[in-house]
Amino acid sequence: MMFHSIKCIQKLRLNYNSSLINKLKYSSKPSLQLGFNPKICIVGSGPAALYTAQYLLKNLNSNNIRIDVFEKLPVPFGLVRYGVAPDHQDVKNVINSFTETLKNKQVNFFGNVSIGTDLKISELLDAYNSVVLAYGSMGDNYLNIPGEKEFSNVISARDIVSMYNGLPNSEKLNIDLSGQQAVIIGAGNVAIDVARMLVSPVDKLAQTDISEFALDLFKTKNKIEHVSIVARRGVLNAAFTLKELRELTKLESVECRLDAENFSDINLDKLLAKLARPRKRITEFLYNLSKQSKSSSPKKVIELKFLKTPLEILGNDSKQVTGVKFKNNKYNFDFNNLNANFDSDEKLNSIPIVEDKGKNVELMSCSLLVKSIGYKNVNIDSEIPFDKKLGVVLNDKGKVIGKEGLYCTGWIKRGPRGVIVDTTSDAYETAQKLYADLASIKLVKPGAAKISEILRERNVRFVDKNGWDRIDQAEIKRGKEIGKPREKLASIDEMLKVALEH
Repeated sequence: MMFHSIKCIQKLRLNYNSSLINKLKYSSKPSLQLGFNPKICIVGSGPAALYTAQYLLKNLNSNNIRIDVFEKLPVPFGLVRYGVAPDHQDVKNVINSFTETLKNKQVNFFGNVSIGTDLKISELLDAYNSVVLAYGSMGDNYLNIPGEKEFSNVISARDIVSMYNGLPNSEKLNIDLSGQQAVIIGAGNVAIDVARMLVSPVDKLAQTDISEFALDLFKTKNKIEHVSIVARRGVLNAAFTLKELRELTKLESVECRLDAENFSDINLDKLLAKLARPRKRITEFLYNLSKQSKSSSPKKVIELKFLKTPLEILGNDSKQVTGVKFKNNKYNFDFNNLNANFDSDEKLNSIPIVEDKGKNVELMSCSLLVKSIGYKNVNIDSEIPFDKKLGVVLNDKGKVIGKEGLYCTGWIKRGPRGVIVDTTSDAYETAQKLYADLASIKLVKPGAAKISEILRERNVRFVDKNGWDRIDQAEIKRGKEIGKPREKLASIDEMLKVALEH
């Protein structure tokens, strides 16, 4: 469920792993014979939700299982639709698999239904044998530094991602791209995506499913020429993937830079032998990037900056952001004395980072400041056992503690972080718990029949699979007319008109 946000934290990077996904969809475990027809509810329609549905369909298909998928927006697919960058159409192809799942005759779709408002968790538990929470993050993390809420054009990466992906109401984003310099605080895949979108050739973006509003903005008002991506920790802790980094270095008319000073205190020859292969490859790539000569007059620049902590956001009398003050950090570690292996990111992240008091506070000028520091989960219903500090539903391997029949998967289960492999593994683990518990249940539940009745009594205009199909076909048709894979409907009202008024 999207909840007018993008499910992202470092970003749920959709690195397609066919072996794990096939394990999820086509488990060799024989279908469980329950002796009744289970009715399952899934709250959310993104990857975590639909991988869980796929597993349950495969392993409970002999029981005439019914799965109802609920989504706050009129359209499904969550992060894949509204979080993956428009120029990553290959990643969005996973929607084909999800569409197949939703079209299954044993699956119902309830779009434009807000759980916690239109329906309570207690009502879902009364109507279904099992309820799975699979909704994503709805809130932003904050820097908590002076100036953060004082100046304009200090914007979360979530809002920018929403805008260029066409999330309803995102066109209202007040963003000014008339300046030349942007600073992005955070160095995960989301930060890389935003930087790439800000400097990518508009003619290439016009061939994607970027929103019409964003395309026009980038085409007519985007003057950004220099983007700094800034991280608190060092090059050994870079949170982005090698694939994303490589893309930056291959952008047309864009130079990607990294100062060689980032490696001055690191004995790279010794260290590389201690790293796991994925981290070794990223570190080698960054090192080679730092050794490349810089052009005297590149058209556009993306600069990677590490070991810097933001202290204060600055602005002018017109309350517009003008820059950020950073303190410099350093590794508090002797890289010449390496005894242990650093074969995991956890071990690398345990290397202490301290302030480098030998360097002055650094001011980076900018007219746009983007915060890409992760999001947080929130509780959608007071009946759900929720740990506010950790931002997760209290659970034991996906089974919600103290709430019989309630389960969770994805970010709401483990926190808003991870890649697609984590999402499939989460879905597999949660579905296994649910699968085992159903064996001891014999209670017949009303499912969709009861819920549909409640929604109609409350005048909730919900979108079913046929309504979603009408939206899908309308978007594809509009896109085809202008040379795009699809042109998304921009508002909920427009979606409901297409879905319901036929």
